[in-house]
Amino acid sequence: MFCPSSLVAALVCTLALLEPPSEAPTLFAAEETCLEDQVSDAPAIDARLAGLWQRHETLHEGDPMRFYYFHPDGFGIYRYGKVGLTNTHSFDYSGGEGVLDLRFRKTGEAHAVGYRLEQAGGRTWLVLAGDPREDAAQVRYFRPEGPGSQLRPEACGFGPLTLPDLSDSSAAPTGALGNRLWGEEQRYATGGMGFAIYQFQPQAIDGRGVGWFHRGDYDEWTTEVLTYRQQGDRLALSFPLRHEVASTRLALWTASDGVRRLRIDDDPRDFWRAHTYRDMGPSFACTP
Repeated sequence: MFCPSSLVAALVCTLALLEPPSEAPTLFAAEETCLEDQVSDAPAIDARLAGLWQRHETLHEGDPMRFYYFHPDGFGIYRYGKVGLTNTHSFDYSGGEGVLDLRFRKTGEAHAVGYRLEQAGGRTWLVLAGDPREDAAQVRYFRPEGPGSQLRPEACGFGPLTLPDLSDSSAAPTGALGNRLWGEEQRYATGGMGFAIYQFQPQAIDGRGVGWFHRGDYDEWTTEVLTYRQQGDRLALSFPLRHEVASTRLALWTASDGVRRLRIDDDPRDFWRAHTYRDMGPSFACTP
């Protein structure tokens, strides 16, 4: 069952988990629950699994990143890559008596993974035997300290935001771009739905800001950190882990359907093709 608003919330809530280091970790949570997905005879879940389990310390942009996140309701994500450039796989799971059953949503592949919890070096460790995403007989993940180590089931919030009237596409004042999600969704004839989203966090007074670009299909997606600067109708983008910079003209306007649009003339994430994204709402993060 595809539940767009819930999955968009889950996607964006997970995007900043441990990236960049200056941001507080956010948590994987959905804005709402798809009632069709609720099963009365849900499999048993070991409550000790819930939360974040990291393989590496992640202190700086570009550090290796591997982690599992288990939501207590039986779904979660596996994320890998580097801080600032990651790939994410979503899964459903159940676990108990030392066996963790994982089913990845994109491929449907299922794995029975042995697990145990250990205390060592002042930390709690999750040890997986037969980890399907790592090439090792046993892989150890630690529960990080601080806000990211505790589950916060609160939903993602959408704060109030007052925006200028941009019906005139020739006027793109600094500040009109930030604190928004700009994206598109496309349902595939072969099944599923894909998306591309620019997430721009609030801009500073000089038009600079940080953000992320997401691309995927809600079962698997990539997330790339970026910095940007808007000055009038010009947009500069920088993707630090790829050492890539781009500059393009932009336009902002309100279309006849009442939804704002962002046109990027030379979109660096669509092979420099002109591309138009719609305003999907305020940028947001989960409440820790």
